Amino acid sequence: MSVAGYVTQMVSHSRPDTQATPTAAPEQVRPTFDPSIGAPLPTNRVVAFYAVPGAAATGPAYQLSQAMLARLKDQAAQYQALDPQHPVVAGIDLVVSVPDGSRGPAGTYSHHVDDATINSYVEFCRTNGLVLFLDLNFGWTDPLTELNAFREYLKLPFVHVAVDPEWMFPRHNGIPGTNLANVRASDLNPLIEAVAAMPQEYKVPRKMFLIHQYRPDGDGLADPYDPGAALIADKRNLVNDGRVDVIIHIDSVGGWPGDIELKTQQYSAWVGQSMQQYGNFKYGGFKIFYQLESKHRLMTPQEVMALQPPPMVITYGN
Repeated sequence: MSVAGYVTQMVSHSRPDTQATPTAAPEQVRPTFDPSIGAPLPTNRVVAFYAVPGAAATGPAYQLSQAMLARLKDQAAQYQALDPQHPVVAGIDLVVSVPDGSRGPAGTYSHHVDDATINSYVEFCRTNGLVLFLDLNFGWTDPLTELNAFREYLKLPFVHVAVDPEWMFPRHNGIPGTNLANVRASDLNPLIEAVAAMPQEYKVPRKMFLIHQYRPDGDGLADPYDPGAALIADKRNLVNDGRVDVIIHIDSVGGWPGDIELKTQQYSAWVGQSMQQYGNFKYGGFKIFYQLESKHRLMTPQEVMALQPPPMVITYGN
């Protein structure tokens, strides 16, 4: 047999009757989206300046400037020094829906800050690494309608939500600045749930949802729906949703002897005790008013941090 014939015979004998199926490349595992990555809480503490744009009396962030930014960062640094375990993120609590004492063109007793102004705050916060709360005050506007009006901004990872029930009249039973408000968990829960769904929907870190509390809640009262007695009728019924960080933020105003003791008692009752009793929020917040409260004595960062539990969101107004 020739060499060529021998090689041909060997190849034909070694060739299998059926061709082997090629091994499929292993399918790549897609990383699971984790909204806790980059979320401000619980890793960080937030120190923010409050304001209605253009209204100096409301808070130090009423106008954007490098001087305001330097003052904000200095205030944040004071808290950072007291608790190095929680890096402080500076921010702005910006009122974007403003309560009005008259019905206005829309009949809602509120109006929106113009888009150009909101955009300037968004860019300022983006450029300077700040978080931004969009503070909603509602008036007679349907709560979810008001939230959805600002949804495009909430697609951004550094933009969060604050609500002030003091100016919220979903049953059209009062006028902002004239009557006291009384809201129910059923008014707030759709907002909490809508914000809770945003991280997964927009692939952004978990949001903060800050609820201002200026007056007592009605749990345990004979008439929890009396505006003169309670701001939130049934705080115990706030939805507990782990997809959003709910903060009860105490923002009563001092400025007289004994105000610090009173605000400390309010924080203990409305945050500390409520947190233990109801278990439907994990964080406390606290507000200081530079001008109003300095008429007596401004509460120091050390005193704020001595509150139990220590507030994780601290804001400063005027």
